[in-house]
Amino acid sequence: MDIIFLNNLKFDIIIGIFDWERENKQSIILDIEMASDITLAAKYDDIQHALDYKAVYDRIKGFVENSQCYLVETLVTD
Repeated sequence: MDIIFLNNLKFDIIIGIFDWERENKQSIILDIEMASDITLAAKYDDIQHALDYKAVYDRIKGFVENSQCYLVETLVTD
């Protein structure tokens, strides 16, 4: 497995335990490391075998922006 890095992903979300945190979105920045087998993409130099970064980003964005966790610990372990 190879490691793919997605750095500095910025999202505005509802997170926190205080009333003002529940009423106002806050910006968070995520750095994500994920395992992916890039063997076929590298071997054939073909986009059909590559990881779809936009799909990964869109899925992370949808999850993070729709969550309303109280704790960062909960957000990163869900």
